[in-house]
Amino acid sequence: MKKRKFPLPLCVAFCLFTLSLVVPRAELTATKPLALHPANPHYFLFRGKPTILITSAEHYGAALNLDFDYVKYLDTLARDGMNHTRTFTGAAYVEPQGAFNIERNTLAPAPGRYIAPWARSSTPNQAGNYANGGNKFDLTRWDESYFARLKDFLAQASRRSVVVEVNLFCPFYGDAQWKLSPFNTTNNVNGLGNVGRLDVYTLDKHGGLLEVQERFVRKIVAELKDFDNIFYEICNEPYATNIPMNWQERIIDVIVDAEKDFPAKHLISLNISNGSQKIENPHPAVSIFNFHYAAPPDAVALNYGLNKVIGDNETGFRGVSDEPYRMEAWDFIVAGGGLYNNLDYSFTVVHEDGTFAYPNTQPGGGTATLRKQLRILRDFIYGFDFVRMKPDNSVIKSGVPEGMTARALVEAGKAYAIYLRPVSHTQFSARWTGLVEPEVSEEYTFYTRSNDGVRLWIDDRLVIDNWTDHSETEDKGAIRLEAGRKHRIKLEYFYAGGWGVTRLFWSSGKLPKQIVPSSRLFSPDGSKNGLQAEYFSGVELKQNLLSRVDEKIDFTWGNGLTPFAQPKPAETSLMVELPAGSYTAEWIDMKTGAIAKREKFKHDGGARKLSAPDFKDDVALRIKAIGVK
Repeated sequence: MKKRKFPLPLCVAFCLFTLSLVVPRAELTATKPLALHPANPHYFLFRGKPTILITSAEHYGAALNLDFDYVKYLDTLARDGMNHTRTFTGAAYVEPQGAFNIERNTLAPAPGRYIAPWARSSTPNQAGNYANGGNKFDLTRWDESYFARLKDFLAQASRRSVVVEVNLFCPFYGDAQWKLSPFNTTNNVNGLGNVGRLDVYTLDKHGGLLEVQERFVRKIVAELKDFDNIFYEICNEPYATNIPMNWQERIIDVIVDAEKDFPAKHLISLNISNGSQKIENPHPAVSIFNFHYAAPPDAVALNYGLNKVIGDNETGFRGVSDEPYRMEAWDFIVAGGGLYNNLDYSFTVVHEDGTFAYPNTQPGGGTATLRKQLRILRDFIYGFDFVRMKPDNSVIKSGVPEGMTARALVEAGKAYAIYLRPVSHTQFSARWTGLVEPEVSEEYTFYTRSNDGVRLWIDDRLVIDNWTDHSETEDKGAIRLEAGRKHRIKLEYFYAGGWGVTRLFWSSGKLPKQIVPSSRLFSPDGSKNGLQAEYFSGVELKQNLLSRVDEKIDFTWGNGLTPFAQPKPAETSLMVELPAGSYTAEWIDMKTGAIAKREKFKHDGGARKLSAPDFKDDVALRIKAIGVK
């Protein structure tokens, strides 16, 4: 159904009236805002309960995109057991349609459907209108219908116990985003922002925008002061354009000052980096440190001593299947993280119920099935008194299969949460060496099908060279080979993220194009079929992870998580250090949540052997002492 459009004054009044009906002021102020848990500040306290935020949520346009039905969306999150979402304020940043190859991007409103904190000018400007439709923005006046929409979104989230990260600003990754910003001088009537996109968030080169930014922060803090289900993140991915820390700390100080007379303060978050980084000298008002694409979860261990929440609040670029994001979530939470947010592309305008079937070119995943699997994680971790637990992998003494990793979250002598999965590497490289023997003497064409970089030598001659970060591509090169002779072969490959593929074919005048068979490949000494394989962490072929023999080169890894994992042994048995006592041990199926194996036992102390049931990819183990409180 086409949405009815009200004249602006009527729309403002209607939204404000609706908000007053949805959540009375007394309801909003009934509890203290989300806080760090006093007994364990690696987790939250929300409405009197220990809380870990776990979700798979939309791409942050719920408030600023007028076509997005956030009530339907929040109903879906609540139904699926998710308790968190992010939202961008839209004060400065919005995306063009098609950005980052995202199909149906919620952060890219249709023309005329972007709502911002700033009022539109009352008349068209002689110099032109806003780049994406409508009059230009007036950075001295507020659009009260925006704040009514934002507060109704937060109120609806509150009713469903969903915590919202209110993300204040975002860098401009390129000119396409900057051209749509109200801060760009071409889009406002105030003559502000006549600067390059890299100078917008600075203390000295901002073109008059700093005062606008500070005034906006004070306004939004005042408008949202009664909500208990929010926290503020200063800026999404500031490291993408090297936004200076002194500007970020200036915005933190503005929030602190704006809330100085509030009886209860809201938490503040900083987005630190992609992957991991050790945080040095953090601002004392920051309580949450968020990372993106934090697999493996090294960021938690590096910064656990800060005694603050460590979060992983954006995922993606690891294919469209559920497995990498399920594993990233389990790994991060069992490592001691307190927040996980999968970027879920199944939520779009029209598909606010999370049913959009996105193409394989989407830069991430998200499905109803994944949300079900994240609910299993939530139920698993909430089955423990997790505020009494801390990461301690040392209790796992042995038994982890090669190519896999195990983590443990522990309350010593009482409770143990253990997660076993293939080693997670977002980047890796590989080298295969050995011999290749042709059937006949003639010119052969070798083909590689790769994503990403690849290069091939035959008898030390470089035949294929495409050592670049690229999408799936076929390269080829020709060389004459002699029958009855084993020719030296070396193939190198690197994977930089996304969809991982490397395949080696050949053809000749008498041979149709085919994968080079194992019967024609030999180890460097010629003693057995297949090529000697070495796998490395990172893209530079330096840090060795694993050596093995690969029969042929025909790998379509997809998300690239497990290219070097050895085949799982028929039985996986962990040796877990436990004090004397009686215990239950339960192995959890990651896809169904069912208990795949359960045992009770008495233990005299020391390492206990616990054998896993047959499992695919990953498995969790829950150990609890019997009769111990």
